[in-house]
Amino acid sequence: MNKLMKIIATIFLSLAMVGHTTFKIVSAQDRPKVMATFYPVYFLASEIAGDKMEVSMLLDANQDAHAYEASAQAAIKVQESDLFIYQDDEMEFFIKDLMSLVDLDTTKVLESTDGIDLLSGDGEEHDHEGEEHDHEGEEYGHEGHVHEFDPHTWLDPMVYSQQAKNIKEAMIEIDPDNQKVYEENCKALVEKLEALNTEFQTKLKDLENKTIVVQHKAFSYLAQAYGLEQISIGGLSSDQEPSAKQIAEMQKLLAEKQVNKIYVDPAIDSKIAQTVASSTKAELLPLRTLELVSEEEAAAGENYFTLMRKNLEQLLQN
Repeated sequence: MNKLMKIIATIFLSLAMVGHTTFKIVSAQDRPKVMATFYPVYFLASEIAGDKMEVSMLLDANQDAHAYEASAQAAIKVQESDLFIYQDDEMEFFIKDLMSLVDLDTTKVLESTDGIDLLSGDGEEHDHEGEEHDHEGEEYGHEGHVHEFDPHTWLDPMVYSQQAKNIKEAMIEIDPDNQKVYEENCKALVEKLEALNTEFQTKLKDLENKTIVVQHKAFSYLAQAYGLEQISIGGLSSDQEPSAKQIAEMQKLLAEKQVNKIYVDPAIDSKIAQTVASSTKAELLPLRTLELVSEEEAAAGENYFTLMRKNLEQLLQN
């Protein structure tokens, strides 16, 4: 973020913060305001908050969290919230720039994956707890950023349940009067996630072909949880394009593995997968990363659980 932008942002924030004091426990008369970055975090926050908090989403429903850029307007929205929740800085590359514009004494900030063991970009497990990620010198836009850790934790319901507990604790901290509500809502949510996990385990246990070919390498947590092998055409970023050499290697690998299906997120441009599929006669099937859930889908009653179960139906066709 350039110097002029920081100056402008500082002016906007100064105006926005007139009348604000340091961070306080929200009074019983007011509903705390929670801002979540994108859908997977927003869903958890909404489920746990119930009607006790006002939960909103920073990104629009069709915005890619990888490609989003911090702005003074976004900083103002965050500053007006009592609690700001994000996935982690491996998913939302803009967090460092955004946090430089926010007064952290007036808004509590939660990295929802704090303390959770994350998978690295190559599928190896690392202990994320207590680590400091030094991204000094890295580009915080989408281009050029290397994923040290895989951020797509929500595709394993049991890892996602750990994030739910982190969010519950943060909500209790800013609104202790409603602790019982948040604890009960979180407990109910975790039970539903456990049931979903059992459903995936039971139905995928006897899947004959456990190799899944995907366009977007977002399914490492799901693959690890249910004994699947993930082969990706692209990388961890949803619009990362493979080279011609990689596409040729993918075509060869599909033939060797005798795989005739490629999974593509309908919310992502599938031209790359179509190129591979057309030369291998593979069938394209939908598999949602859940990074993007449209307003129309939400209005029609779609949510994390309905979309994950649709994912399960597609995996059973593999």
